[in-house]
Amino acid sequence: MDIIAYQEFHSIRLSDFYAGPDYREVENYDFMGEQWVGELSGFNTFLRLTNEPEETRAISLDFTKDDGGMIGKVLEALHLPIKSACSESDLVALFGEPHKKLRLAKDTVTMDYIIGEEFTYYLSCTLHHVNGLMYLDIMNEEKVIKKLKGKEKKKKE
Repeated sequence: MDIIAYQEFHSIRLSDFYAGPDYREVENYDFMGEQWVGELSGFNTFLRLTNEPEETRAISLDFTKDDGGMIGKVLEALHLPIKSACSESDLVALFGEPHKKLRLAKDTVTMDYIIGEEFTYYLSCTLHHVNGLMYLDIMNEEKVIKKLKGKEKKKKE
């Protein structure tokens, strides 16, 4: 499955989709062991590495608060065929078995993937067993992808 090209992903900004009262810009934001600059609205984040401040590398979407259909517009721009009401089996049908699956609470599961053929991304989806998709992270950040791939190789050995 191919999704958005890197150069298009790098140019996406939260302000392209949302201009509500809780929109704000941040600096020195710690996420996945890296320092970022970017835009926030609640738990929706569009982040750029501090050493590459012009290129969006990470997007997080909060499906529990979708202001004006923003989430659907972002997913469409990313070419991600995910629906908010999706289940574990829906994700497996789209992307196969996850590289990592984590249950932090009895009613939620987080499934981590590496997706894309020509353009590779880390994708993490947190689902509630009744309400479906709650949270999604998608990243084009080589260190994170290498870490996840490295863990997968160790598992197989």
